[in-house]
Amino acid sequence: MLLRAFAKINLTLDILGKRADGYHIIDSVFQSIGIFDTLSVSKSDIISVYCDGISGENNLAYTAAKEFFDVVGISGGANIEIKKNIPVCAGLGGGSADAAAVIIALQRLYGVNLTKDRLLKIALRCGADVPFFLFGSTARVGGIGEKVVPITKISGYYAVLLKAGEKKSTGDMYRMIDTMPISKPATDEFVKLIEKGDFSAALQLVNNAFCAVGADQGVLAALGAQNPVCVSFSGSGPTHFAIFESKSAAKSAAENLENKGFSPLVAPFSDCAVEVIE
Repeated sequence: MLLRAFAKINLTLDILGKRADGYHIIDSVFQSIGIFDTLSVSKSDIISVYCDGISGENNLAYTAAKEFFDVVGISGGANIEIKKNIPVCAGLGGGSADAAAVIIALQRLYGVNLTKDRLLKIALRCGADVPFFLFGSTARVGGIGEKVVPITKISGYYAVLLKAGEKKSTGDMYRMIDTMPISKPATDEFVKLIEKGDFSAALQLVNNAFCAVGADQGVLAALGAQNPVCVSFSGSGPTHFAIFESKSAAKSAAENLENKGFSPLVAPFSDCAVEVIE
């Protein structure tokens, strides 16, 4: 089975507090974008993962396959080959998208019809971002990632992405956030405006709490100089992005940024997170 696993950006990311077990509670709007990894998944006697990034048991796709068989309670295996295109350790959810694609593929290959709750159970055992990628498009994500509510799709927009530097420890970034006053949440108002169809007003609220501790202000300024709808930061970084209303505007901005020595990527908003090709 051949699949595409699409990246995401966070249009909003509010950190609302911390649970007794140490996990942080978020309220966020995730948006799928048109940069994708390609996966080939087939039945096998054992689980094996071949990837031009991380292969073997250290790849989240391996964890996804193992959790699938454990939760479903059947014996089996999978041969998983991944061609990476989503930048790694970038806050774009590439590993999580691959894990979700494996879960979807194995459900089909083994003829298992799982309920939404069981799918979410498998996904959450792989990682907090994985549940979103079972749904994709535009969704509100809450709790520690297990609460996924699809909302009105945002389409027709383009993101220009800049990965700036190496990924910082997400744990360290959360610890820094914990020492700061809780910023004013944006997600609730963002969702209300989206459901009214007022995309322009909603995109003015694009925000990420991690910007305060992880964003490169110079990179944000460079993106902001291209006259986008908005600029922000995805996940815990280090990818920064700007949103444009047309492909031509996004491509023009990317060309300007290339001339300044940056290496931008252009991606349209996507309607799905995992696509089965064949």
